[in-house]
Amino acid sequence: MARPTVLVVDPETSRRREIAHGLTAFGYEVIPAVGAAEGRRFAAGLGPGIVVLPTGLARNPAGAVVDLFPSPDPAQQRTLLLLGNGEEDGSELPEEVLFLKIDGLASADLVRRIHLVLLGREIGVEPDTDLESLVGDLALLPILELLRAANRVQLTGRILCGEGELVLADGEVIAATAGRARGVKAFLRLSTLSAGPFWVQLRPSVGVADVEREIRQDLTSLIFQALEDRVFDAPDARVRARVELGPAFFETRFTPSQQELLAVLPNCVTVGRLLDALPATDNVILRDLLGLREMGIITLEEPEELVGVVTDSTSDLPPEVARAHGIHVVPVLVLFGDRVYHDGVDLKAKEFYELLEKGPLVPRTNPVPEADFQEAYRALAPKKDLISVHISERLSQTVVHARKAAEEGLPLYQELRGQAEKVAIKVVDSRSASLGLGMLALFAARMARRGVEPDAIVERLEAMRERIHVLFVVDTLEYLARSGRIGKARALVGNILGIKPILGVVDGEIVAVDRVRGGRAAHPKLVDLFRERVDPKRPVVVTVAHAKAPVWADRLRSLIEKSLSVEEVIIAEMGPVVVANAGPGTVGAAVFQPTAEEMDLIAPV
Repeated sequence: MARPTVLVVDPETSRRREIAHGLTAFGYEVIPAVGAAEGRRFAAGLGPGIVVLPTGLARNPAGAVVDLFPSPDPAQQRTLLLLGNGEEDGSELPEEVLFLKIDGLASADLVRRIHLVLLGREIGVEPDTDLESLVGDLALLPILELLRAANRVQLTGRILCGEGELVLADGEVIAATAGRARGVKAFLRLSTLSAGPFWVQLRPSVGVADVEREIRQDLTSLIFQALEDRVFDAPDARVRARVELGPAFFETRFTPSQQELLAVLPNCVTVGRLLDALPATDNVILRDLLGLREMGIITLEEPEELVGVVTDSTSDLPPEVARAHGIHVVPVLVLFGDRVYHDGVDLKAKEFYELLEKGPLVPRTNPVPEADFQEAYRALAPKKDLISVHISERLSQTVVHARKAAEEGLPLYQELRGQAEKVAIKVVDSRSASLGLGMLALFAARMARRGVEPDAIVERLEAMRERIHVLFVVDTLEYLARSGRIGKARALVGNILGIKPILGVVDGEIVAVDRVRGGRAAHPKLVDLFRERVDPKRPVVVTVAHAKAPVWADRLRSLIEKSLSVEEVIIAEMGPVVVANAGPGTVGAAVFQPTAEEMDLIAPV
């Protein structure tokens, strides 16, 4: 694949030369131009790439700024990067135009940030609003695909995610950290991540040259090892492992790795601690562990929790978060024509967007069937009481189906548990959606782990739900028109004028709250609305969700953290229920301000 070309349009000779010299050293073709007219003549014969110019030259009397340097191929648009002296220079720019404040910025730093934009084009990841990092989501670009792309462009820097980090030199992974694991063990642990934000950093201060090389395998062999060694039926990290000292134990000849596992097991209460205690990779340890279980040498005991939590996939909880908290997620149904998918099971975010944007069919979503809830309750209720938290009844019949499954199936669940202890299944209408619902499910799981009784959890959730504020901004009115929420004529006019509606969840329904003109103004407006609803000085818990817009989610997170006292923040990809109606580019957040007593109950365990 050809590397992108750089067109530098700048009357300032020294800056033009510094940019050209710096980027040429990285192997890019750089075309310098003194003025806008000369730049447009050069642009007519250039392929896809980026155009760098001061904001003073970015005036287009005939139309939009983005049309100043049109690409000969409409399918391969150019990236426009404007350089300004102050933030006000970029305040009115459309969101598809990049802006960089260069007042006081060293030339080497300027070149590094332009280099970051170029690498982002080659990798398929966009830069953040300050051009400090590339920002993406593993649900859209899986980590192994990201690493292949990084290897292709010989990236040197760091890839950061919520679970750890990878250090790369010339495209090869030289070090990795994940929890207490390092090296290849950490790499394989990170390779299993399926969702969540990531950041790619190139800044010189990362000190890649000073990092001790922990991994000496090339990327190809690392990827093959990750794919071949993956264990799909791995037990939960909180599962307890116990040795059975029966006849089989004394009659079995163990392998060296099994002997090592059995030797450290008495000092490791859980599977998670066992994985951290042994030097072998997680996959090797888990295979030995499961093999010893099949032989009857080891017994795996699920955590003794009295209360379990069930929710539906409209909660948009990141899979790792749900898994870590033992939350059982039941998928809603997504229909493209006659084809039925289960959200998050046989339809992942990446495939959903491809069908939504390229396919001829408008998706529909159906509530979780009663039978699916019965299946979930039948599996869980014999061992624990359940709190089942779901999308607002005013938006979906999912919670109605959950109530029917709980009531009509109760005799069977009671029979499966036995008559000694009464089964309790509490179904809660969250009166919210997306991560507003996800918040409540997460809070329920954390209270359950702290030993709060089911009735008390329900009482707490019902008191909290009215104080969870959910707001989101829609990037385009096209999908609201396609779903019949607004008229097509109104959507057309709104898109032409650059109007961005701000929607919110009020009394369990999605309603229009406000609107702004221009995408860059939308996120600050969202923050202003949150500040009106909570006390900026007291701690809040925040969840940010996006629809194929990790950069805007990162920007919204940053703005919220600067304006509110954020105790915890979770970032996730929106699911089909919201996206089918609002469309890609939608970004939103849920903000909850707990009392001091509530904070003690809902803080991470």
